[in-house]
Amino acid sequence: MKEWLSVAALACSWLAGVVPVYSAELYPSRPIHLIVPFAPGQVTDWLGRFLADAMTQELGQPVVVENRPGLSGVIGTAYAARQAPDGYTLTISSNGTHSAAPSLYKSVSYDPVEDFSHVSGLMSLPWMMMVRDDFPARNFDEFLAYARAHPGELTVGYGSSSSRLCVHLLRTLGRLDIVDVPYKSLGQTILDVRSGQLKFTFLDIGSAMAQQQGGALRGLAVTAAARSSVVPDVPSAAESLPDYHMESWLGLAAPKGTDPDIVAKLRKTLDKILSAPDTKQRIAVYGGEIMNMNGGQVVELIRGENQIWAKFAVETGIQKE
Repeated sequence: MKEWLSVAALACSWLAGVVPVYSAELYPSRPIHLIVPFAPGQVTDWLGRFLADAMTQELGQPVVVENRPGLSGVIGTAYAARQAPDGYTLTISSNGTHSAAPSLYKSVSYDPVEDFSHVSGLMSLPWMMMVRDDFPARNFDEFLAYARAHPGELTVGYGSSSSRLCVHLLRTLGRLDIVDVPYKSLGQTILDVRSGQLKFTFLDIGSAMAQQQGGALRGLAVTAAARSSVVPDVPSAAESLPDYHMESWLGLAAPKGTDPDIVAKLRKTLDKILSAPDTKQRIAVYGGEIMNMNGGQVVELIRGENQIWAKFAVETGIQKE
């Protein structure tokens, strides 16, 4: 009789509209879906699959990657924000989806801070300025001098929101008259720099290292505040332009309202993965550095970068797409 009454009471509370509470006690007890809001083949996809494999081993349940690309990551991120806050849908967050998107797109249906339980920052990625190997300037200082001596003659392609900001910082901080050309992807800018149609571009450091190793393109500067440990011979742009600093980042987030104990368990799992001896080496292959920020630190990072992107939109007169 007591058991029947308990079941009946539970059913009545559900019918009365009580929101279910998700407990971390038995979490996880079924597969977890990890949303990667970008297409396969990009560093975001690699990180998602790396995490999925590692988390599967640590949590004892399959972590399944779902690629949901579109609108520079906005579509997949919005989907993740709408899912139940039960810990069984997670998403890769980024500076593109959480810092830049609100200033660039009308259709952002989520608040990058309020609609997520941010779990962790995972890795940072500087960008690299790339020219064809036969470009007259052999280093970044020579490039600045060359650009100033040839106003309006240098074309630069960008294929993402982050590379667009790299161009803007170069123009404003370097006081350069350069012509920027929008592209749908970074891959297209690579082809046009190699053919000579563009004079330079900015690539995420993983793609840049691959191009530099192939010999067709040459890196002149990285966009981090200091030189990257994976390409120590390439100077930081900040060595010549002290306020120049632009890095992409990737993190992990869950929908708003996820049980704090579940978030804490995920955070602990990520701590273990990120501190594993081979993780740093595997991330370095893509030019990345381990961040390992907690959720609160990620929130502060997003808020600070939201202000940077809002200022960028005003300065450049960007109309939201």
